[in-house]
Amino acid sequence: MKMNHDNTKHHFYASSVTMWATTTPDRTLSDLLKLMEKDGHVFNLFHVPVSYDTHYKIERYQPQVEGAQWLGFFEGESK
Repeated sequence: MKMNHDNTKHHFYASSVTMWATTTPDRTLSDLLKLMEKDGHVFNLFHVPVSYDTHYKIERYQPQVEGAQWLGFFEGESK
């Protein structure tokens, strides 16, 4: 079952020391988590209350958007 996620109102943002990625119309939250886990590094996940294509500042690997919420710290797959 795929989650119906409206990326025009909010999205998820994940970042590690080596990469970052977001949910998009073509990348579900499940896809995003798999991508980040496959990279093999620890990463943080945020819920960002703006469209996935909104331009915003990133500082210290975190989205600088009012209302953005940190959802947790995850470990990637061991390399």
